[in-house]
Amino acid sequence: MDAATRSRIRRASAEARRRIKELDAEARRQLRQIYLQARKDIERRIAEHAGPDGRVRLESLRRLVDDLNERIRQLGEQRDSLLGETLRSATDEGVEPFAGLAAQARQIADQALLATIHMVHADGLQLSDRLWRLDQHAREIVANQVEQAIIRGDSADRAARDFIARGLDAPEELQRKIGAAQAHRIAESTGRDLMRKGSPYYNALRVFRTEINRAHGEAYQAAAFDLDDVIGTRFLLSPNHPKPDICDMHARVNRYGLGPGVYPPGRNPWPAHPNTLSFVVAVFRDEITPQDRKEKTTRIEWLKAQSRKRQWQILYSRKKVAALHRGLLRENQIATPWETLKKRYRRQGIDTDRLELPDNA
Repeated sequence: MDAATRSRIRRASAEARRRIKELDAEARRQLRQIYLQARKDIERRIAEHAGPDGRVRLESLRRLVDDLNERIRQLGEQRDSLLGETLRSATDEGVEPFAGLAAQARQIADQALLATIHMVHADGLQLSDRLWRLDQHAREIVANQVEQAIIRGDSADRAARDFIARGLDAPEELQRKIGAAQAHRIAESTGRDLMRKGSPYYNALRVFRTEINRAHGEAYQAAAFDLDDVIGTRFLLSPNHPKPDICDMHARVNRYGLGPGVYPPGRNPWPAHPNTLSFVVAVFRDEITPQDRKEKTTRIEWLKAQSRKRQWQILYSRKKVAALHRGLLRENQIATPWETLKKRYRRQGIDTDRLELPDNA
């Protein structure tokens, strides 16, 4: 492959990364509109089940919950349709830098799309499982808010009537619980919980960013490795990478002697975590230097050469940093949560409670 072609691929790769950012931003904008419209519809449907006094009564609960569940089902269909269309565009962008060079680019994009959809992750879940969980979360939030408010309001109303029947004033606490069953209050709390941080909406945003980036990267790497001159892909940190984490290790360690952050086919650890902003970029055979070959190192060796602060940023656990210095941590344990490692170490007879950094670390 001549220098001009390699230069064209590099420029096209950078342009594809720019377009993926735009695609991600537009998909997230449309996703927000889908959830906002669902929120408005849910609030309207709650109001439609209120009585003349604005309160939703117990006898309306079942019909209201069924009505809201149907709207959440529609929300899921709209969200999934948007994601499917966006993933298709992402895989198309992934193969675009190699247009005219990679054989069967359309087939590569199709295979990357299927790989993204059907990939089984470390937690045993596929994309469809995550989307189902989003819907379950939304149904739980909406149903819980509605049911609790209406049931509390109904119980408080009956208790208040007992007080009044005895010629007594109902306590303020009962009045507040009755007021919580007002349609506008139920709608306000339900809508807020559907969209707040940690909500189904924010979890959907994370799924979108993760899977859009994954689809693009899967297609890009498959097309890149269709070319004989491509020896690996570089784990490329985004300019917007917020703070040091495990991605910094993947982008800097020379694990295979191909240079910092460069991995052979099937070995690139990208994406290292959900919601990642990192990318992959093709590396050509003639870019690998003798120095790269000479400076091959393991991730454990690389970690030990870093400052203690950097070690903590990557391992995100004081105990794991101690395990690193004690020679206990293995390469395949770097991303393993400490709670999982702790059980494993204890089975090996290691007292994890006394596992601390040595004085000279």
